[in-house]
Amino acid sequence: MSFRYLPCVLAVALLTTACSNSGHDIQVFGASTDVISNNITLHDGVVTIKASGVPNATVDRQGQLAINGQAVAVTDAQHTLLQRYSGTALKMHDDAIATGKAGAETATKALGAVAGKLTGADSAEETRQKAEAAAQDVQQAAAKICDDLADMKAAQDELASQLEAFKPYGQALSERNVEGCRKSLKH
Repeated sequence: MSFRYLPCVLAVALLTTACSNSGHDIQVFGASTDVISNNITLHDGVVTIKASGVPNATVDRQGQLAINGQAVAVTDAQHTLLQRYSGTALKMHDDAIATGKAGAETATKALGAVAGKLTGADSAEETRQKAEAAAQDVQQAAAKICDDLADMKAAQDELASQLEAFKPYGQALSERNVEGCRKSLKH
């Protein structure tokens, strides 16, 4: 009997941090504050962005940008981009919760597969196939978080090019963040 897949499946099943690319920039979801990167957090629907040498900026659910607590006037097009930016953070939160649920379901399926193997109801190959299929569900759910991160970075880049007040915050997410997220899914 081979249980070599069980540790991998259980590790994936316990996945609550869907993406990470270094010890300094880890996404953590499900706490009172979601950490999107070491420069961006989400708390109660408000995205907070930190950048060196400038006060923190916030973007709320409605797409209102504030810097150091002061609202920033924006055009309709900029407002739409800010809503997209905030919306992707909120979607990332929802996708992280879905990933956690998929992980819990995977753990249940993996334990059921092992129980089936122990009782003789399943062969080793059937157990392996069930475990791999369950782990794939978590991988697919986690991939959505990386897609959300890429969407948020794209919105950030557009904002930085179109809204002068947002330029100092235009490096809060980098391509390295997105690549690191996707790379972590392959391990």
